[in-house]
Amino acid sequence: MTHMLPETYLDYSDILIKPKMGNNLNSRKDVTLTREFKFKHGQIRKGLGVFNANMATVGNFAIAKQLLKHGLFATLHKHYTNQEIINFYKQCQAENIPTENLFLTIGIKDGTAEVNKLKEIKSLGWKDEFNICIDAPNFYIPKALETLKMARAEFPNSVIMCGNIASGDICLKLLEYADCLKVGIGSGSVCRTRAQTGCGTPMVSLILECADIAHSVGGHICADGGIVEIGDICKAFALNSDFVMIGGMFAGSDEAEGEVVERHYQSSELENGTCRIITKKFKEYYGMSSTYANNKFAGGMSNYKTSEGREVLIPYTGSMEKIIQDIRGGIASACTYMGASCVKYMSKCATVIKVNHQLNTIFERYEK
Repeated sequence: MTHMLPETYLDYSDILIKPKMGNNLNSRKDVTLTREFKFKHGQIRKGLGVFNANMATVGNFAIAKQLLKHGLFATLHKHYTNQEIINFYKQCQAENIPTENLFLTIGIKDGTAEVNKLKEIKSLGWKDEFNICIDAPNFYIPKALETLKMARAEFPNSVIMCGNIASGDICLKLLEYADCLKVGIGSGSVCRTRAQTGCGTPMVSLILECADIAHSVGGHICADGGIVEIGDICKAFALNSDFVMIGGMFAGSDEAEGEVVERHYQSSELENGTCRIITKKFKEYYGMSSTYANNKFAGGMSNYKTSEGREVLIPYTGSMEKIIQDIRGGIASACTYMGASCVKYMSKCATVIKVNHQLNTIFERYEK
């Protein structure tokens, strides 16, 4: 019999953080953005817990380099060759870019082959302990757990993040082997899983559920997907997520994969009796379950699959430097509004309220 849960599950757009007095912070510059993470298998990492998504357009070397340089975390997508990865690692060493917060992504199609790929990278000259991201759109299937077990057995001292999941019932089983769980299914901007399958869980309720379980056994979670505004990153931290993973916000940057595409539009406003032609810049962004991604990386869409990803052009946003500055500034400002002296204390200081309306967008259509 179908089980219908009685409560309404909430998303980022359903809540706001209520401002209040706290530690009497006078400026956002007084907020400590770097956090020390102590993982359940003994490792320690330091940084601001923001990741790029391990997708082909944003899980690339250029974006990873910018994030690592500014003290954030980074993933690389799983389609790079071993030699490309080791070359990037050596390049970072030569440029004094720290790689302690870099995660290498593997899939689950053939767990033995994926783990062997990491072993080969190690043999090519990787001197540090690995951080591993085991990525699957559906981490409920048996071979996902099998791959996780193999990776833990081969790399007992690594930080291992795995996912994605969208319920708390699997957390304890995965955290026997993993350090961090990626939570979120169907919430990404170029994901069509909810449209195609009807499956998914809104992010606010999911974070609360999974963080409570994970933290009870020393585990961590990474909120993956659903970020529309920088305020959503702040909300995720306030809800007790340890990390936040971002795709679309980085996909329009100079450092994202793909060329800048220009599109020309006819203005509705008359100038000297004629309409102006407006030129806007975009970059291509696609989901990893899209038809385009399957054609590019898997030799085509298998006859038992359906496309669960979009292919879109998103506005060009310029340098990652500016985006990272905006993220850091937004989080620091949120901390001052809730009275949190550091990112780690955001969940302790936050009062979260449910709302019917959160943004005034009346003038968005007039923005230049």
